[in-house]
Amino acid sequence: TTLFRSDLAILKIQDEEYEPVATLPYSIKKSTVNLGEELFTLGYPREQIVYNMGYLSAESGFDGDTSSCQISLSANPGNSGGPVFNKNGEIIGILSTRQTQAEGVVFAIKSKNIFKMVDELKDDTSVQKIKMPVNTSLKGRNRVEQIKEVQDYVFLVKAYNQK
Repeated sequence: TTLFRSDLAILKIQDEEYEPVATLPYSIKKSTVNLGEELFTLGYPREQIVYNMGYLSAESGFDGDTSSCQISLSANPGNSGGPVFNKNGEIIGILSTRQTQAEGVVFAIKSKNIFKMVDELKDDTSVQKIKMPVNTSLKGRNRVEQIKEVQDYVFLVKAYNQK
């Protein structure tokens, strides 16, 4: 089988002390986002979580890439891999790259690609069943409440090159 290729990864936690979360406060949106829609991100450009707000500025990514979209917001190295939320607390994408020649031009992999990747993993018997969050408890809440609720579910992941 050919798996979907992108800048997405699913990590498996192998820690006896880890307790899985029964219900996540956010959901992942399958459908598209509207041009001009307000968005926010949480990420780790440094050792603590950082919030940014912006809007969808183009429905496609760099050079017309339809698997990603363009967002107008300030992002730094370390924001990559962070979720992009809409006003309802639904993930609409994952931050991937930024355009270095322009200020505030960031690209995100569209969330429909998360579903595509998970669907393609269903045939892999070495992968446990992945349950996708379908409901959000963040809809209708103000931004500060949304951030307080979701920040414990956004993690700093460090990768080390072992030789």
